[in-house]
Amino acid sequence: MAEPIPTTSDAVYKRSITIEADTATLERQRKEGQSRGFTVYCDEPEAIGGDNTAAPPLSYFCMALGF
Repeated sequence: MAEPIPTTSDAVYKRSITIEADTATLERQRKEGQSRGFTVYCDEPEAIGGDNTAAPPLSYFCMALGF
């Protein structure tokens, strides 16, 4: 007799995702990140030692949650 096809409630599914990124500290609080051929920059406001040339790191985190 053939085995029954497992339903989603009793089947085990496994997925593995690998995300690679390179980061570098530039001048003052400015940072550069690269992933999958894209480059992004972050910086902090002048009030905490940055130059305010890009969004701060926490803004990227908040945007990621929204996506």
